[in-house]
Order: sequence, then C-alpha cells, then structure tokens
Amino acid sequence: MKKFKIENAKIEQISGGPDIGIFVGEVELKPKSGKSVFLSITEADGCPMMFKTDHSVFDVLSDMGDEDGIVELQDNNLLYESDGYAELFENRDEIECFEGVRYLVYLVRASWDNMEAFIKATKGKYLDEVEVPKADVEKDWEEDDKSIFKSDK
Repeated sequence: MKKFKIENAKIEQISGGPDIGIFVGEVELKPKSGKSVFLSITEADGCPMMFKTDHSVFDVLSDMGDEDGIVELQDNNLLYESDGYAELFENRDEIECFEGVRYLVYLVRASWDNMEAFIKATKGKYLDEVEVPKADVEKDWEEDDKSIFKSDK
C-alpha cells in the first residue's frame, strides 16, 4: 500500500438556502514518490459523485454551468456515483486509496467546525497515520449491514 501525504483539502457549499445544498470537496494526496492524486466529490441531497484525477478539478465541480467539464470528468475519471453511500462501503476493497475516499466523505458530511478543524489537524500528515472518524453515512451503513446479518439468524 502506498503512503500518501495529505497536501491539501477543501470543501465548499456552492448551492443551498431554499434549494438543495450542493457541496464540492477535494483532497490532494501525494505519495512519497510521484505525482499527487486528487480525490474529488460533489454531493447533492446525499447523492455523491466522486472522481480520481491527476490534477485539481475543484473549479470544474464548483462551476455549475460547466456541463461539458462535468461530462468529461464522468466519462474519464468517475470513481463512484450513486444515490447514496452504501455501495461505496460495500465495495471498499475494490476502491484504490479507500482511506482517502473515507477522508473525503468525512469532510463533506461533517459539520463546518469539525471539518475545518480536521483539515487543519491532518494537513501535512500521512493518511495512514490519521484516524479518520466515521461519517454519518458510514455509521448508517454499518448499522444496516449488521441488521441484515441479524435478520438471517
């Protein structure tokens, strides 16, 4: 497993108020050798789209009018898309750098204060040295997963 250093992370709310909140986030992870990897997310009403790229796409995701940029990302760099997070956690072993994905999910699901403090506390550290708290959607998935197994007994 590669060691990745958390170079930068950010979350922004690009829509909200009376409309559905749309959040955009990105984490830049740098291996000990080689180029950075960018994991990015856009989430609206609990429905995430995640991307893995070799450059920042935060501006493309934040520009709601750039439909061509989003389509290009979906065609070439889509890591995960669904109407929720359950499949993401079910398929965790198949996702490269899953701990980086968990980091990003936590950021987009955390309160603003917790998110900002977590970024500040983890920036510059190696991902495998950081304990990423479970986001609400991961806790919900674990509870649902356990209840499925209980009902089989």
